Amino acid sequence: MHPRGQISPQSSSWSRRAVLASLGAAAGAAGAGAAGAGAGAAAAPPAAPDVDDLLASPGFVVAHRGGSRDWPEMSLHAYASAADLGADALELSLSRTADGVWFGLHDGTLDRTSGTTGFVAAKRTWAEVNAFRISPAGTRDPQQPTRPYARLEAVLERWGGRRVLFVDPKAVEARFHGELVTALRRVPSSQDWVVAKAPVATTGWAAAARREGWRSWGFCWAREFDADPQLLARTAASWDLLGLDVGAPDARWAEVRGLGRPVLAHVLTTSAQLDRARALGAAGAVVSDVAAVLPGGAQRSR
Repeated sequence: MHPRGQISPQSSSWSRRAVLASLGAAAGAAGAGAAGAGAGAAAAPPAAPDVDDLLASPGFVVAHRGGSRDWPEMSLHAYASAADLGADALELSLSRTADGVWFGLHDGTLDRTSGTTGFVAAKRTWAEVNAFRISPAGTRDPQQPTRPYARLEAVLERWGGRRVLFVDPKAVEARFHGELVTALRRVPSSQDWVVAKAPVATTGWAAAARREGWRSWGFCWAREFDADPQLLARTAASWDLLGLDVGAPDARWAEVRGLGRPVLAHVLTTSAQLDRARALGAAGAVVSDVAAVLPGGAQRSR
């Protein structure tokens, strides 16, 4: 039982109501104005997001790193573009610089995203990080412009309290997690729009979320179960939501769904995978190719 009420297990019936409603809201707000520098043009996001409403809308879509197959990942431009296409929630993985700046970065280094060699973010200042740009290599359009790294403050200013955010401290040491909690708290009603996300074994972040009244999502891969059959038994109770890769065997999906918690499929890149997630009974989907998966997305992203 969550402090704000029972989370219902996912149904096997998949509805795209949440996706289509968001698309309608985005279309209605089109022309509201250009986004800030580096963020790209975006429709105004819907007001007052609520995790309960999200979970009550089977088939919701979470933009993985803002849509890492579509735009330079975790840039303000990526988040604005994913929201404009109708993503219901945004996922943010974070790193922390040596001078205490939290920013969007999945890896511990800038090597993959900016072509550096051995550039460890935790050992560098924000000024050093900010001298680099996020490469579009690996996206559907590798010729698109590079984008600046996004500070957490900038993401929260734009999307905090306006979209449900799945927030993952990634490789940042647990002793710094209090800083992240404080930053998220600064935006009112964080319990309505924050979902604490981490690998299922990272139960300390789930415990911190529970103290704040936030929901939590622990994700895993079928290969992890193969290596550690007791993984779920040790960790599942710590999380409100669970996640499993969309390519996991049906038997693994049945096992995880049998725990009675909503299960999100990850990480989707095609509409065929969306269909599989529906067949598996996923509550929602974490999607890296937002333009390919959302209805009409490929045409609207051009």
